Amino acid sequence: MVARITTRRQKNKQMYFDSSSTSVIASVCTAALPARSTIRSLGHSNTSIFQNYQLVWLDAHIDEHNDSNCQNTITILRRIINYVTTFNEVDECMNYIGKMKDEKIILVISGTLGQNFIPIIHDTSQIISIFIFCKNKLVHELWAYSWSKIKGVFEEISNLYEAIKQAAEECDRNTISMSFIKINDETSVENLDKSFIYMQILKEILLEIDFKDQDIKEFTTYYRKHIVGNVAEQAIIDKLEREYHRYEPIWWCTNEYFLYSMLNRALRTMQTETIIRISFFIRDLHKYIDQVHSEEIHNSSSLIVYHGQGISQKDFDQLKKTQDGLLSFHNFLFTSKNRDSPLNFARQTIINSDLIGILFVMTIDRSLTSTPFVNIRDDLTKGEVLLSIHSIFHIGQIQQIGTTNNRLWQVELTLANKNDLKLNVLNKRILDETISCRKGWCRLSELLIKQNQFNKAQQVCDIAMTRTDDENEKAKAFFYYQLGLIKFHQEEYKEASSFYNSSLRIHEKNLNSSSIDAAACYMGIGSIHEKMEIYWKALSFFEIAFGICEKILPTTDSLVTNCINNIGRICYLMKRYSKSIFYYKKVLKIYQNTSTSNQSDVAIAYKNIGLVYVKRNEYSNAITFFEKTLAIYKKILPSNHLDIAETYQTIGSVYDNLCEYSTALSYYEKALKIYEETLSSTHPNLAMSHKSIGLIYFQRGDYLNALSYYEKAQDIYEQILPSNHPDLAASYMRHGSVYENTNNFTKALTYYKKAFEIYQNNYPVNYHDLANVYNKISSVYFQMGKYSLALSFYECALDIEQELSSGNQSSIEQWDDNLDIIQDDCE
Repeated sequence: MVARITTRRQKNKQMYFDSSSTSVIASVCTAALPARSTIRSLGHSNTSIFQNYQLVWLDAHIDEHNDSNCQNTITILRRIINYVTTFNEVDECMNYIGKMKDEKIILVISGTLGQNFIPIIHDTSQIISIFIFCKNKLVHELWAYSWSKIKGVFEEISNLYEAIKQAAEECDRNTISMSFIKINDETSVENLDKSFIYMQILKEILLEIDFKDQDIKEFTTYYRKHIVGNVAEQAIIDKLEREYHRYEPIWWCTNEYFLYSMLNRALRTMQTETIIRISFFIRDLHKYIDQVHSEEIHNSSSLIVYHGQGISQKDFDQLKKTQDGLLSFHNFLFTSKNRDSPLNFARQTIINSDLIGILFVMTIDRSLTSTPFVNIRDDLTKGEVLLSIHSIFHIGQIQQIGTTNNRLWQVELTLANKNDLKLNVLNKRILDETISCRKGWCRLSELLIKQNQFNKAQQVCDIAMTRTDDENEKAKAFFYYQLGLIKFHQEEYKEASSFYNSSLRIHEKNLNSSSIDAAACYMGIGSIHEKMEIYWKALSFFEIAFGICEKILPTTDSLVTNCINNIGRICYLMKRYSKSIFYYKKVLKIYQNTSTSNQSDVAIAYKNIGLVYVKRNEYSNAITFFEKTLAIYKKILPSNHLDIAETYQTIGSVYDNLCEYSTALSYYEKALKIYEETLSSTHPNLAMSHKSIGLIYFQRGDYLNALSYYEKAQDIYEQILPSNHPDLAASYMRHGSVYENTNNFTKALTYYKKAFEIYQNNYPVNYHDLANVYNKISSVYFQMGKYSLALSFYECALDIEQELSSGNQSSIEQWDDNLDIIQDDCE
């Protein structure tokens, strides 16, 4: 989509270009300069996926359609930054900048507009660098350098070009993403930064895949779609397509900067499609570095290199909290053997931005390092060392540099080695919890689904399907299954069913209809029917899946236990409680007899059995199983974990049903304490907890305390629910009951009528609730001695109950008796 802001053309246009200064750079571009209609700013949906920044150019005299100098300049600038947007009007430019979220802006502005505009937008967080491009440098230098983001005043495009190129590279350096990992005995994969796990698995996957020349062709085709009109960049991509194998990967990394810049943004934002498209280059560069490193491993045993970077205050706080832990850089990392240049970069960062300047001092043991690296032997980059992707370091001492600036710090890092205990423990945990029999892109999509990143997982599947050979039926069947799973989680059940059935058709025709993968499809289709509340169909598919798994897998396999749990749950929903308990106890026995069972699975099995006993009104048995759940959770979870709070709440509700109000209150209060510590002040669970405690006090006749907790619950409901929500009506009903029982009939009526208004206006109407509120209002009027009104509302309630009873006379006999009492009082 083309999203360039069309600007108002000015009559007296005069561009401040020195044509001679453009000749050196423009010579690359002008030979193939496109027609005027193709010189344009590319839309956000295109270029923003490739770079962390874009260039905005504000000048009252820009005419990119009719002025050849302007066209030449844009062509030159797009050699560095593909996305160039031009404006004549200040207001349009300001509105545009204000809409930027993820990208940074490099601003080029004329001197005349700059004097008035820069004071307004200088502190805008999206803007990282400002360049004044004007005719009279001396005049504008007088005011320009009082603004820290202004990097220079320029009359010649060649000088401006070099300055913008440097600013772009600085931006990329400051946006290299990283993960901070605190390692201890309780560290689980669930608590790790998702991007760290993603990079770990991605690195392993890329080493498994054999890329072909077709992958390079697909990348160049993909890239060309996003650089329409960028003549210089198109020439580079043509060269890459023709001559990729002519040069070493390191040459492409250091000479054609767009690859590094694109990769930097893709890894920072986890842009799955871009990562997949450029993955051949990631693999080739990593293998090249690894090969050269293995040849030089006999050299000196240790090395110290430096890397300067700006990071946000949030990341710096996280870095300090993770001291003695691990830090990983996601991208390939350029470092220097010379301290001065990285330190100067860190210093410059804090002058020009609100970032924290960091000088990383990295100690590397050549012989034991877990990440290969290579010296870059080029005169222009002498003394630089390039580390491969996803380098992992131990975080050592963190200290401020000097005493005058608390935004400049030195951080000592040690590159993790192959024998590193902490790293090996971490890798084992990741392997244990993300283990898969799949390889390549199948494994990556599987990981993304586990991380609930369904859109990214679908991108992987869609691209991988196009790369799958027609004869590879097994891979195609698996991708169809994964697409079904993705659509299921996105609640697109019709599409999910279609993908599952496509996978099954391949299994039935070309593979094995009784395989594990086929069983997974049957389970998926069963889950769809469960969501649609067609329980008998869901049960049928779950039983087919269980029949397959039971024959070919050991009973301890997770697929078998999942099948059993699914059947137990469906039987519960179908109110077949005896059968539900049978299956839940069956899976519990498997867990108990398996030494490697996850204790949380055992706890959940106990809870499921307890829930069935509640439905059967066997409250003592239910409490026994819930207490077993609680005992496990107390052993394996932090004391304020929400699963513990939920279990307290559940046990409290059982004692509530047993009318053991003191015990119920004790459990409810324990749950509330955790909720208050861990949840936001408006979380629905907090409202539910206040309501439960209020009900206990109401049952005990302590109406003052009941009202206090009801009000806390209602305050949350009023903030988070729409004004016509049934839960809000139920809250009003509880308030009404308290006031009715304390003989405050006026307030009771007020709350009952609020509830009545909601119940009456809701569609579909819950007639039982409506009958109840009619009855409550009638009761209040009766106690107030207003018998005619009481009769009127009671008759409304009775009419509804008679309609709902379907001729069952016994169900309304009590209603008729009450009606006689009210009629007698009316007489």
